[in-house]
Amino acid sequence: FMLIDNGTIIVTGSSGYVASDLIPRLKRNHEVFGVDVYPSEHTSILADINSRNVSESIDNLSHNKFTLINLASTRLDFGVTADDYFRTNVGCHEAFLKSLSGNKIRKFIHISSVAAFDGKNISYSEELNCDDAYRATKYMQEELIQNWCNRQGIELVIVYPSAIFSDDPRSDTNIGKLQSVSKFIPFIPEIEVIKSLTYLPFFSQFIIDSVSDEIPAGKYLTIEKPSLTVSKIAQIMSGHSIKLVRVPFFSVILKIIANCLHVLGFFGKIDLNLTPNRVTKLFSDTSYSNVKFENIDTEIYASRNCEKLPEILVRLIK
Repeated sequence: FMLIDNGTIIVTGSSGYVASDLIPRLKRNHEVFGVDVYPSEHTSILADINSRNVSESIDNLSHNKFTLINLASTRLDFGVTADDYFRTNVGCHEAFLKSLSGNKIRKFIHISSVAAFDGKNISYSEELNCDDAYRATKYMQEELIQNWCNRQGIELVIVYPSAIFSDDPRSDTNIGKLQSVSKFIPFIPEIEVIKSLTYLPFFSQFIIDSVSDEIPAGKYLTIEKPSLTVSKIAQIMSGHSIKLVRVPFFSVILKIIANCLHVLGFFGKIDLNLTPNRVTKLFSDTSYSNVKFENIDTEIYASRNCEKLPEILVRLIK
């Protein structure tokens, strides 16, 4: 979460990926306080968001109205239990909102996810696989915050990023791994499934503009355009004419391998990072750019950016 009192900003989730880019940009013009359960160079208050220390510290830091930006969430979208997702994405947020003084909040900016679109149609249970649990709890988190803001009469901005990437490859993200290896692979299987991406510097600027009221209350799809196929993304990022190889029944073959690895991983208690759910996700269209969502603006974010996704990807390899 991030809080802003004129020139002062408080960020919870300050050790996360988005915060690592956003906070230095905010510090150019604001005094920034970070809140997180994990220590980092941007963390001023080391505590979980549902602890009493956080609400008391926030009250002490600001006597005027501030803006609250929600970055706090489960750190992983894969590999933990449904209960882990529910506890952080829903339970902790419910306690945190109850501890806040609504009359001190001028504006609430919530960082949701495109996963919440699918989560709307998933009924939460402890038996859900990690992908579905992430989607379901992101939607529940959004609904919790929206209802709370409505009751408090607080202006709300919700943004929906897709897979986030930046100029610096990160080994803990799929697009980061692709950035690192794409220059060296001679060929890839042809995967004509369309994916959407969010470029972190553009996304950070959009949040900053929301803070300064350049972006009014509402819901915004925050992905780069145009959405591209997996093969096209890899081809552009390779920096050369990478060969695309058509492998018959590739998705079926990969699912069989994933099922085998999943069984081996279960007995060996090893996370092999290739599960049937991840294969399904790889071969699922997540373009979102041509889908009309009720009350969600799909144009403002993209229209503000001077570069298109293919241009950004080309620049990353230089």
